[in-house]
Amino acid sequence: MLEAVIFDMDGVIVDTEPVYFRAINGFLNQFGYHMDKKYNEKFFGVSSYDAWSTIKKDFALENVSVEECVQGMMQIRNQIIKEEGYAPIKGTVSLIKELHEAGIPMAVASSSALKDIEEITKYFGIRDCFKDIVSGIDECENAKPFPDVFLKAADKLGIRPDRCLVIEDSDNGALAAKRAEMKVIGYRNPDFGNQALENADYIVETMEDVNLKLCQKVGE
Repeated sequence: MLEAVIFDMDGVIVDTEPVYFRAINGFLNQFGYHMDKKYNEKFFGVSSYDAWSTIKKDFALENVSVEECVQGMMQIRNQIIKEEGYAPIKGTVSLIKELHEAGIPMAVASSSALKDIEEITKYFGIRDCFKDIVSGIDECENAKPFPDVFLKAADKLGIRPDRCLVIEDSDNGALAAKRAEMKVIGYRNPDFGNQALENADYIVETMEDVNLKLCQKVGE
């Protein structure tokens, strides 16, 4: 029985992947490197710190720390956002409002920082629709594909994990939700490469296909 819906943020609520890809390469270009999209796919749903730990090693960035890599990328990302704003995933904001009007408790469970989750949900005028938000990087010991962020969201909502439905767009996120024993709707985001979403219970090609009725059906 469906009692709550938990949303991933990046790639489900906001279309951040193209921005992050540009920001990563903007930072790498300073060292004479460029990351291709295929290599970048392995980091979908992974925290920035975990991603840069691998990137730093693979690109032999010896004179810069992981922290400095993340900060450098975020400075470029923030400048892009300042100039261009945030782009929503079409269909998600209206879905959130529909679920809110139906009285379905909701949370955001994201690998992004709390301040970014707050900023983005307020930007789209949906912060008040969510009972809770959870940051994997700020509040959890283990990032996706570990289930920590989803289990913490369920705990904050006060609802059993097996009665929660997660909406995710990455393999790591879908696996994390399944490890938390939650049902999963997988959104095949065209910007997220070849994500199989094999752990999803139901897959959609567009978030415009997701509504209250579908959430209730998948969450049964």
